[in-house]
Amino acid sequence: MTPREKEIINLLKKNPGMSQQEIADELNITRSGVSTHINNLMASGYILGRGYILREDTYVAILGGCNMDITGSTFDNLKERDSNPGRIEYSSGGVGRNICENLARLGVNTSLLSVVGRDDAGKNILTELNRINVDSSRVLIADGITPHYLAILDETRDMYVAISDMDLIKNIDKDYVEKNRKIIENAEFTIMDTNLEEETLDYVLKNLKGKFLIDGVSTKKVMKIRNLLDKIHFLKVNIYEAQALSGLETENIDRLGEDLINKGLESLVITAGGHGSYYFEKDFKMMRKPREVEIESASGAGDAFMAGYAYGLYNDLEIEERMASAEAAARITLMSAESCSKDMNENNLKGEIYD
Repeated sequence: MTPREKEIINLLKKNPGMSQQEIADELNITRSGVSTHINNLMASGYILGRGYILREDTYVAILGGCNMDITGSTFDNLKERDSNPGRIEYSSGGVGRNICENLARLGVNTSLLSVVGRDDAGKNILTELNRINVDSSRVLIADGITPHYLAILDETRDMYVAISDMDLIKNIDKDYVEKNRKIIENAEFTIMDTNLEEETLDYVLKNLKGKFLIDGVSTKKVMKIRNLLDKIHFLKVNIYEAQALSGLETENIDRLGEDLINKGLESLVITAGGHGSYYFEKDFKMMRKPREVEIESASGAGDAFMAGYAYGLYNDLEIEERMASAEAAARITLMSAESCSKDMNENNLKGEIYD
């Protein structure tokens, strides 16, 4: 860091909201000179994008999917091979993006590493992220269509079937990771989802320093990490993903969890819907039964669970409190029609935990 860059950092510590022109006036240099110094500081990882979050401010990096969600829900019982009266809704989504939004709403500094298309959907996603103070300055804007996720919900608003169009995420490759290496390695920890290419997951886990949390996403996509379990700090999967990853057909969750820990995982949660959630690590396991909740939509609940767990880890909570935070975040989302509830905040989370 140059002496001038140190001066800029010291000014931003006192007032993170300073504009580049205000910095220029204070240091008696040109605005373009300030812009060059700030770009250098961002490239070096000392400044983490918009809002001038400084590196000594702790943050979580999220590397994963960012897409537009299209959700169709029926008014009555879902009829196959027929046109069903219902409602169609559009919203920003993506596992990584959803986790990031929930964490930001819970007061955690976040830096999102993802990709959107050069289209209206991509612009809308970035605008919404900036509105909730997510650092989206490193999201890649690529030629092509922003990834889309189409979900059909049944009459109980549980997912019946979904289709994902995620081709653009191939742009999140080794080169992109290297450009953002310092952001990942300087984070408290990094959350990734398995929408990423297998080669990208492999490269990050084998070559970058840090603590990594992984969301399994689906039975097919979770298989991308089958040979990387010993490099993962924490994995969240549902029972079907756990079966796929372990290769065991059993529905005995204890057996599934112990098998995956024995394969090298440091810690693991297997979610089983109404049957609860199960935490495993070496020589320790616990199970928590869910509280009853009136479900508005199940969409996004798993992403919220991961965000709640990450919130607990970020705040150095004990495992019991981490799990309680994860379940509370999931409940808040289950009670909302949106994949990311506008009611997600620290006060509501604590209210759900201690109510």
